[in-house]
Amino acid sequence: MTRRTTTAVLALFAMTSLLAACGSDDDTGSASTATTAETEASYAIVSDAEVASGYASLIAKMTTLSTDAASVDSAALDEVEALWFAFEGTVKQSDADSYLASEEALDAFNTAAEAKDAAGMAAATTKMSTTASTYVAAHPG
Repeated sequence: MTRRTTTAVLALFAMTSLLAACGSDDDTGSASTATTAETEASYAIVSDAEVASGYASLIAKMTTLSTDAASVDSAALDEVEALWFAFEGTVKQSDADSYLASEEALDAFNTAAEAKDAAGMAAATTKMSTTASTYVAAHPG
């Protein structure tokens, strides 16, 4: 790099840093707080008995779909998501590990379903079942 190019790059960096530092000093975090509140408010909080029932319905649906991966469509995957969403907020609030494991199982299930991979769908269903068992044991309803 030439001396002129180096000077220009340093000047640009300094201006960018200065502009970033001149941002709002309002540290109430209203935008991120509002987003967090809206996100948390959008999840239903249900009883542990409803979570246990929800997991059972979710796993039953996933199992059924896994037996015929070739016919799985976006409507069927939306049904799976809707079943999870009905109790997701309670799991998220009560047990972060179970929440993350459930999300991972759902992601794996969706990926396998899109690939029409019955074995992958079954493996994801097994992971969801194990997660559900762990959650229900820790949070009996």
